[in-house]
Order: sequence, then C-alpha cells, then structure tokens
Amino acid sequence: MLQNQTVQAVILAAGSSTRYGFRDKLYEPLGGHPLLWRSVHAFLEHPAVDAVVLVARQDRVEFCRGLFADEERLTVIPGGESRCESSLLGVKAAEGDLVLVHDGARPFLSGEVIDRCLAGALETGAAVAGVPAVDTVKVCDSGRMVRYTTPRKDTWLIQSPQTFRRKLLLEAYEQADPLDPSLTDDCMVMEQAGFPVQVVMGSRDNFKVTRPEDYQHALALCRREEERPAPASVWRTGIGQDSHRFEEPATGKPLILGGVTFPGCPGLSANSDGDVVLHALCNAISGITCENILGTRADIICSSGEKNSQVYVLEALKYLRGRLTHLSFTIECARPIISPYIPQMRRAIGELTGLGENAVGITATSGEQLTDFGRGLGISVFCIATAEEVG
Repeated sequence: MLQNQTVQAVILAAGSSTRYGFRDKLYEPLGGHPLLWRSVHAFLEHPAVDAVVLVARQDRVEFCRGLFADEERLTVIPGGESRCESSLLGVKAAEGDLVLVHDGARPFLSGEVIDRCLAGALETGAAVAGVPAVDTVKVCDSGRMVRYTTPRKDTWLIQSPQTFRRKLLLEAYEQADPLDPSLTDDCMVMEQAGFPVQVVMGSRDNFKVTRPEDYQHALALCRREEERPAPASVWRTGIGQDSHRFEEPATGKPLILGGVTFPGCPGLSANSDGDVVLHALCNAISGITCENILGTRADIICSSGEKNSQVYVLEALKYLRGRLTHLSFTIECARPIISPYIPQMRRAIGELTGLGENAVGITATSGEQLTDFGRGLGISVFCIATAEEVG
C-alpha cells in the first residue's frame, strides 16, 4: 500500500483542557496508563508508522519525555499558541512522506482507521477519518436561531487522524495564518489552499475526550476491554508458487535463490532479481493476508528501480496481522544442485522473516525430466506459510 513511502505521526497534546475542568484530561488514568499513552501507542504499534512526534504543552514537555523515555522512535517538542500552530510545529519536526496528525485526546484509535487514512492520503493527498452524522445538524447564528440545516446524508463528523502528503500540507500552511481562530483543524488549511480532502470511515469508538462525561465513557470502554475474554489464536495457511525461465548466460545475471547467490549458473528471467524462492514466499503470505503483493505492490516498487526481492517480502510482511510460525519450500529444477546451499538459504530466509532457520524447511527435487523445470529450462518453487493471528 505505501509504495516505499515513509510515514510519521504527529500527536497534538498542547491544549489547555479548558472544557474539561481543572485537571489535564490527557494525563487522567485509563487502563493503567495516562490517557495520552494509549493515543501514542496506537501509532508506535502500527507497522506502517516509522516515528512519532509528540507536541506537548510547554509545562509538560519534560514529563512526556520521561513518560516515553524508552521509545526511541518518539520525539517530544513544545507546542504553540493554537492548535494549528502546534500542528505546524509538529509537521515541520516530522520527516515522513506522509504525516498523520492526531488528537492526543482520542485514545481508542484502531489500526484499521490508520490504514484507511493512509490509503486515502496516498490516493488524494489528504484524508481524514470521520463518521456519518446520525443526528440532524443545524447551523445557527449567535442568537441560536437556525440559519439552515445540513443534508444529513452529506454530513460527516470529523475525527483524526488527519493524514496528508507532508509537502502538500506545508505548502498549504504557507498560505494560512496558524493563529487564525477560525482554523480548527489541518483539513481547513488544505481546503482554503484549494487542495481536495477525502473523508474515510472512522469509528464511533474514536471519540475525543473533551468533557468529564467523555472520560467516564472512556473508563467504561476500558472496563469492557478488560472484561472481554482473551482472543483465541487463529491459525492461517497460505500456499504460494512461482516459476521463471533461465536467462541466456551471456546476460551475466546472477542466480539468486532465497537471498543466496549461486555461482556458475545463469540467473532467472524477471524484471527483478528473479529470486523465485522469495517470490513464492510473497505469494504464500498474500494467501494469508489476502493482499496481492507481487501483482501490485511489488510491481510498483520494482518499477521505481528496486530489484531486490527481499524488499518485496518485507512489504508483504507489513500486512500480516500476527506472526509467521513456519515456512516450507519445495524447489523443482534440474540445475543447479540445491542441497549444498540449503543451510545458507534457511539462515537467510530465517533472518529476513524473523523466524530463525529452525522454522524454515527446504526440500528440492530434480523433476526427473518430466516437466520443463526437470528438463533444465527454469526453476519452480512452492511455498507453504503458516501464521498465527490473535483475535
């Protein structure tokens, strides 16, 4: 999905909590941690997010640095005088191609909502989570007299994260005054600059804790989580296959199988390095995740100039919700002789996937000249991948 795009999150925690009362809502206890902790960890635990910038109130900066002292991917900076100024400071401190701007007071953000926001920002440049309005929304004047009613079918209640191509958001801010009180979120900055903004489906649980009654609702959700039975493990299996013909020896392309170079044998015909073992692995992971990696993501990565098939495997693993537990490969070819290289291949694949070599099995067959692979025209590989998902 991310096509080699780097992603960073900016979490806004520099507000005054005026509507909440005399305490700062972000540091209220929630599930054994401060409320803000949950908001931050939604991004630290998401596989697509490379780093997090936490924008804290000036008098809370050192406290936050201590709270997240063990998080190497998190930076704490002081905020500004308004929400938009704090957001701009955070976006400037971030370095990703894509940036997710999130309210620190939304502690129940799910990974699925983050995924939808990232996909929307990749498509249009700007995307924000929201939910359809269930109540009728009326716009009133200062005397609370109704001016007009918005069509409910077109009315969405906006949440966060608000997600952007970072360069576009910075460009939009060049045309805005971040201290303008009429600018209540980053999407308004984009809208005023003429950039399109897409709304993607958020979640009713992704509410903002603004008043004490919201905090009570958050406590109730935490209790519901604690009372929920532990999720059962779900085991999934994917089967992948791939095959390639040999290149002409004159091309000089090396043969690479499972990340290991085989000397003295021509490489395989492919736009990439032709590592048919890792291609079969990608297809097996795709069978588990239902994401067609080789047919879409890897093709895009390859067309950008990246030929190393190990990168395609790492991209496939991003979509795995859970962990691989075992891999089994069967290689069919008349040449080269595979068995002397099996220990190297097991180690290389074990390191690449994080499984370790003892969870990687590889067998090989000559094909007895019964197929094109058995007659030495190419190599075919089958892979069976097993994964454990929780819940």
